[in-house]
Amino acid sequence: MMSDMPGQVLTYRYRLCPSKVQHAKLQAAVDHTRDLMNAALDERIGAYRKRGKSLTFYDQCKGLTELRSSDSFTTYSVVMQRWALKKIDHAFKAFFRRVKAGQTPGFPRFKGRDRIRAFGFADKAGWRVRGQHLIMKGIGAIRLSVHRALPGPPLTCVVRRYGKRWFACLTVRVPNAEAHNGPSVGLDMGVKHLATLSTGETIPNRRSGDRCRAAVRRAQRALARCKRGSKRRAKVKARLARLREREANARATHLHQVTADLTRHFSTIVLEDLKLSNMTRSAKGTVEEPGTNVRQKAGLNRSLTDTALGRFKELLTYKAERAGGKVITVDPKHTSQTCSACGAVDATSRRTRDQFTCRSCGHIGCADHNAAINIARRGGVLVPGGDNVGRWAERRLGKLV
Repeated sequence: MMSDMPGQVLTYRYRLCPSKVQHAKLQAAVDHTRDLMNAALDERIGAYRKRGKSLTFYDQCKGLTELRSSDSFTTYSVVMQRWALKKIDHAFKAFFRRVKAGQTPGFPRFKGRDRIRAFGFADKAGWRVRGQHLIMKGIGAIRLSVHRALPGPPLTCVVRRYGKRWFACLTVRVPNAEAHNGPSVGLDMGVKHLATLSTGETIPNRRSGDRCRAAVRRAQRALARCKRGSKRRAKVKARLARLREREANARATHLHQVTADLTRHFSTIVLEDLKLSNMTRSAKGTVEEPGTNVRQKAGLNRSLTDTALGRFKELLTYKAERAGGKVITVDPKHTSQTCSACGAVDATSRRTRDQFTCRSCGHIGCADHNAAINIARRGGVLVPGGDNVGRWAERRLGKLV
């Protein structure tokens, strides 16, 4: 339905401001969605065990039509209830895809009260945005904190709870900008710096996880001492969730600011096609063949996940397309071992983490900057030398430290 239209589908998140009565109604809608998902999962399992038949999304939609003859199922919109069935359908499709690919499948599980925190509408029926309010069937009109205007009419809606707060996630189709002829750049992503530009500038790594680690550990120890089912455990669990949320928000804010600045100025951005799942693989090994440097590798994995290089690449890609630019990925093989001056490949050229020393031509420079230049050249990008592009990037990105 949406793929025939030009542009991108983006999600805008707005804070909901419900009263106590509306808060209870929102939670009741979440509970209804969870019960429906568990019932749909149970129906699929039972149908396969008894008759050897795999139910589809459309089969279960027909069953939902029969259930809606009861008044208890007509309180909410049928679109909201189909959203729950669609989530189960996606879970089974993902399960069979992983089985076919030989991966660890992970069969869909029944969800407890704390495992489902959202309900949604897959199309425009059953809800609407009118002014500063979100109106939903069975719930009513809830005030919406519209901190920025929607660029177009909303297509779908998902209401999600974060702790005690509620948010509405509205998807909107926005057009892409016309292609612009800005400068090009290569980026070397890393842990010490989030990225190093081929122009010589570095983008700092905020390390949000390190900043929150002490508070998170204290909350985790307090949670371990709590008795299960107690009120204190619920409070400590909410505090830990809030700390994790603040950590994620700080990381996301920094990545959004950096990627927005890069895509506004550079028309072509070249990145390495890193296999992050392989980079963050554990070094523990097996009982027969135990790994080496396990603690060091665990610390590196923690730093890589804290940096969120995959999220950085994802944001760069869609923001560049929206701004009329493009992102090119290249093979990362030997980018850090190749001399950007003479092209010689030598594994011993990086004797230290920060310095690159070429034994063929004697070139000495920053290792990350050297790699960024090689990445830019592999993407067919001309590397500027000493022009105002670097000074512009240093002035703009310096504000994000």
